[in-house]
Amino acid sequence: HRVKGTKHNFIFDAVFTPGTQEEIFEDCKDLVQSAADGYNVTLFAYGQTGAGKTFTMAGVPGMLGVSPRTIEEIFRVTAKDEARFAFTVLGSMLELYCQDLVDLFAKGNPAASKQKLQIREQKDKTITVEHLSAEQCNCAQDLTDLLDKGMKNRVVSATAMNSESSRSHLVLMIQIISVNRETKEQTKGKILIVDLAGSERLGKSQTTGQAQKESIEINKSLTCLGNVIEALTNPKKGQLIPYRDSNLTLVMKDALGGTAKTLMFVNCSPARDNIDETLNALKYAQRAKNVENKQDKNNK
Repeated sequence: HRVKGTKHNFIFDAVFTPGTQEEIFEDCKDLVQSAADGYNVTLFAYGQTGAGKTFTMAGVPGMLGVSPRTIEEIFRVTAKDEARFAFTVLGSMLELYCQDLVDLFAKGNPAASKQKLQIREQKDKTITVEHLSAEQCNCAQDLTDLLDKGMKNRVVSATAMNSESSRSHLVLMIQIISVNRETKEQTKGKILIVDLAGSERLGKSQTTGQAQKESIEINKSLTCLGNVIEALTNPKKGQLIPYRDSNLTLVMKDALGGTAKTLMFVNCSPARDNIDETLNALKYAQRAKNVENKQDKNNK
């Protein structure tokens, strides 16, 4: 790729220009089996506002994205192995809005718990969110209905760059607990699907008031994520990885440099006037590709 006379080379595992929703999911659906086998899996999309992250992750009717396809695949995989394993599937949905943690299944529900959500790191280094509601789902439709409910509660607004700009980071957490019917051994896998709010240049998005505050917080948390990736790819002796600089990086800790199998989508705008943002996103993804996780199975 050439920008302003300078040639930039990037190497990724796959490139779609733009590719169909089916092709994109086909390339990553094996990760669902990994979660059913007891591993942590993270899928997340990064890119500037309006580049298509939410389309990639959620899709639209008739062109479903990664999240709904993952749900269908979870129940296909668990049905295939139900003779050997008893499976329990739990769904949760978290919104990170201006550094606040919001339970999207409880949002707007007066009967829901008012306890403050807290991100906790367990002794085995896995990350959990205390007081986040988890709903048991017995079929794909149960989990799809929960996803739709959570998406409707997400904060969006119009900016000069995107008529439906996500004003928060969205995290769909799916736990898959399996018990071997013969040995009674239990494994616990987790799928984290993260739709990051897009990076914004305030001059381009033309946000004001609360929307401008949202833009600043979005950019700040994405900078923290970049700092974590930079620290992981260029480790220095005695250096602490700055996970605690942001709730976003803390909730993704076991996906970045942790025990998860992690896949990052980078969404690039085809517009010529967005070339600087596109180049930054590609550099961001190149650094992320160099992060190495130690994947461990969660046996109980």
